[in-house]
Amino acid sequence: MLAALAVLAFAGLGLRDVGAASGTHPDGAQLASDRGEGKPAPAAQKRPNLVFILTDDLDKSLIPYMPNTTRLIRDQGADFTNFYVEQSSCCPSRASILSGDYAHNHGVIGNTWPEGGYDRWKQTKQDDDLAVWLSKAGYRNAMLGKYFNEYPYHPGSHLSNARKTRLREYVPPGWHSWASPVQGNAYAQDHYKLNVDGHVDQDFHSDYLDTWLGQRTLDLVDGGDGFDFAQGGQFIYYASYSPHTPYAYPNSLQDSFADARYPRTPDFDEADTSDKFGLTRQRALLTHHDVSTIDETFRKRIRSVQVLDQTVARLVQTLADQDALDNTYIIFTSDNGYHMGDHRREIGKYTQFQNDVSVPLFIRGPGITPGSTYNDLAGNIDIAPTIADIAGASTPEVDGVSLLPRLHGGPPLTRKYFLLGRALTPSNATSADGLEEPSDPDGENDRSSELNDFTGVTNGRYKLIRYTHLPHEELYDLNHDPYELHNLLADDAASYAAMTPAGRHAVDTLRAALDRLVDCAGATCQ
Repeated sequence: MLAALAVLAFAGLGLRDVGAASGTHPDGAQLASDRGEGKPAPAAQKRPNLVFILTDDLDKSLIPYMPNTTRLIRDQGADFTNFYVEQSSCCPSRASILSGDYAHNHGVIGNTWPEGGYDRWKQTKQDDDLAVWLSKAGYRNAMLGKYFNEYPYHPGSHLSNARKTRLREYVPPGWHSWASPVQGNAYAQDHYKLNVDGHVDQDFHSDYLDTWLGQRTLDLVDGGDGFDFAQGGQFIYYASYSPHTPYAYPNSLQDSFADARYPRTPDFDEADTSDKFGLTRQRALLTHHDVSTIDETFRKRIRSVQVLDQTVARLVQTLADQDALDNTYIIFTSDNGYHMGDHRREIGKYTQFQNDVSVPLFIRGPGITPGSTYNDLAGNIDIAPTIADIAGASTPEVDGVSLLPRLHGGPPLTRKYFLLGRALTPSNATSADGLEEPSDPDGENDRSSELNDFTGVTNGRYKLIRYTHLPHEELYDLNHDPYELHNLLADDAASYAAMTPAGRHAVDTLRAALDRLVDCAGATCQ
């Protein structure tokens, strides 16, 4: 208990001068106590460890099938029930997670070059991101798994073989341990080559990737690659490819969860979409074949997260074996959500609906009361400043805020609005059956031009969506209509005029907040 309180005090104060904490002045001079004068010097306080677990396309419907994650992270820590991603798309969300910024500030607005993908991230924030901040604060950092789409270079690059080899061996700044796929199809998780600490595998792996990454995580906690969790000050960023399409899983799980079916919530195959705009309004009701495909896809997605969920249990046990569990924060979330037949939409992401933009966030660690639930409005731009705050690392000005004071019993967050939008999706091709999202990296077509761009804002209760290529808005009262069945602005100006003065004022406030947030920066984003 005393050790836990000591860690809490360290994290809460944000102490950054490790030398002073260990009995040394910043200029290197010894303290009197270290020369044997006065009282003995107190023992150095251990800096907290951090393990950040990032899933790929995981939505809340899968959480009931991850018992270790819920039992050992959520139930032993905090659950943020009002947590959003700005862009429901892999690369923009990962850039927000590592930078603490909205997409208009970090510059990664799609999954592929030139507006998105790894090469875009490399141009913008890679040299001043979370890993760099933590490294400057003395943390030892490991990145395992999916970094960014198109890492280590985009498919259209015209590079010599020698240049490609060097890029496959490249490890971005701030990372002391590195293991990320550089060849093959990592999404299928059974044919890939890894860059491990700057060395690329000679042969392709055939073992299940998430099993390999999970074991690597455990090895690091157990002292591999120079890590010392017992000492403190260690950070692991574990980015699983599960449950991204093609929803890969080990053969041993083939017959599991045979009776599971996708939740039949009120928005599933929505009866009336006439209040919606864009392609959602044009969708036909799902066919029997569509529903069967959705249910089978859901079973694949459940199977795809089982190895990860087992790794969570092994991770907690390994931390306990190292006497490091009470000094370690474990954070679990997803880069974006997913929908399957909700509002009649085909399987995929990218929409403004809750299935896609509201994702789980669970955090356990020192000073966090087990079983805590927060409905504060939070988002993926808050992850980097929260981790930096835990580590006592300095950051540049960012759009997000630290959740640590709230986690330690402080007042609610002061944020009133959170920005939403749709990223560019040039590789959003159509799959063979026309229903499922195709696996990366499938060919491109012109279908993305039919997907209506939007910006939006939520205050936790209301969500306002503004189409950028259509003269329409959508407004949902999430308290009374959590499945977004009733667009309160379905008749545009007539709907607005029919509202009470208080209702019109609420809409005006949301519109003004959206106008402000689309080009906000730093403190103006709160």
